[in-house]
Amino acid sequence: MKSYFRHWDSTTTTKNIVKRGAESHIRQDEPIAVRSNSRQKSLEQNSVVSEVAGAMHKNGKTDVPSCIQKSRDTRGRAIGFKPRSETLHRVYNASVAGLLLFMVLPLLVLISLALLVTQSRPIFYRGTRVGRNGTLFDIYKFRTLDTAKATQLTKDKVLPAGSGLETPLGGFLRETRLDELPQLLNVLKGEMNICGPRPLRPEIAGLLSSKVRGISTRLSVKPGLLGPTQALMSHGTSKTVRGRLNAAMCAKPVSYRSEIEMIVLVGACVMARSVSKLASRLSRRKAADGTSGYTRDRAAKADVAVMYRCAQSMVYPVLRIDDKCLILPDTCAEGAGKLVIALPDGTRRVARITSENQDTLAPGQVVMRYRPGSDYSQHILERYLMQSVVVPHRSHFLFRNVARAVKGRFRPIAQAADHPASSAVQVKG
Repeated sequence: MKSYFRHWDSTTTTKNIVKRGAESHIRQDEPIAVRSNSRQKSLEQNSVVSEVAGAMHKNGKTDVPSCIQKSRDTRGRAIGFKPRSETLHRVYNASVAGLLLFMVLPLLVLISLALLVTQSRPIFYRGTRVGRNGTLFDIYKFRTLDTAKATQLTKDKVLPAGSGLETPLGGFLRETRLDELPQLLNVLKGEMNICGPRPLRPEIAGLLSSKVRGISTRLSVKPGLLGPTQALMSHGTSKTVRGRLNAAMCAKPVSYRSEIEMIVLVGACVMARSVSKLASRLSRRKAADGTSGYTRDRAAKADVAVMYRCAQSMVYPVLRIDDKCLILPDTCAEGAGKLVIALPDGTRRVARITSENQDTLAPGQVVMRYRPGSDYSQHILERYLMQSVVVPHRSHFLFRNVARAVKGRFRPIAQAADHPASSAVQVKG
């Protein structure tokens, strides 16, 4: 089954690292429109929706709002949230929600008992959200935060990273999205659909109405449990970025085949992520590797290679990197720069950052603090480097990781078979 999710990782800002002589340079292959200085900022803010342009492609044309630039090499089936038949769509959503609720009922009971033991009551969270045509309803979730403090802190923005408001199991449930499972009840009640835009708080809906085009189109459909923003973006992704993506999807008709594919893929990714996070928490240990605790190597964990291009166009390999700091082998100019992330399959993504020197650990280890240069760059870092999303890039799917591990394990055997003479010499020596 060929999922349309693979097309969402096609962007118009692919960059390739090319070595010319002894110095590394970055060659940028972009459409003419992207190279236009007058439109660069606007395109950067809106280019996240190019990830779904392939899924909206149909007969060589796209009915995409004018703010969206379509990648010319993407293909895929249409995806959208606008039902052709309200009655059929309601029966479909109720049936799927009932089946899923029956399947995950043991898990719901297990999570409820765990929350009761670790954080006492209340187990569930109820919050007001804006539904179809502006109607208000109560959404259901497992409680993962200090409710009173979180309500005040997220009144007009997403929850900041490192807020410390999570309950003992809250961080795990939020990372794996298992806290969203009770929303199947909202689907059964007819307040939500299985697939659709994330339901907004009334305060956020008011703010987005002046920042995002098509907010009225978004409110013309029911919010959903699953969708592009839920699957491809982290909790920390800007509401404006998510709003643009949702507005584009709400103008397109529903594809039930695509929805079934999304349900299967998201379910598999949630299961894999849950097992991985649980195993990581149970076997957590600190590694002493001489970096004085400055950074956790997120690049090695994500199996990606990262290069840093500073303001003077010099390119440096990034030795280690986390969400705040990076370590370079030499000093470089502060200010605006770019992080080039090379994924396991060779795909490259670029995030604009602003950096400043912080410390020198030892010769060949310079620590620099950095922050994303835009909301879209933050999305790039969270998706491809931090991997704080439900559905990762296809090169990070579990079966691909296993295949790479097996390939690496048996490569020496294959080399020995290809060069038996040299192998014999090594054994003899």
